[in-house]
Amino acid sequence: MWQRPENDQFADELFLAGERVAPGVYRQVGSDKVIRLETEDILPASCDGHVACYVRIQNLWSQIQAVQT
Repeated sequence: MWQRPENDQFADELFLAGERVAPGVYRQVGSDKVIRLETEDILPASCDGHVACYVRIQNLWSQIQAVQT
């Protein structure tokens, strides 16, 4: 059984396809698929027969690089 790490540093909240989520950027677990939501919306299905799970991304690498240049 999965247990939350003591320091919560590596604990990400998982969101399932069909779940209504807040605006933001979400990455599909096990994939490079990134979903950008401008308003509260529903996460899309994977359409490949697997349950799509998503994690929220705080900053994309391109956004971090843009700040550094």
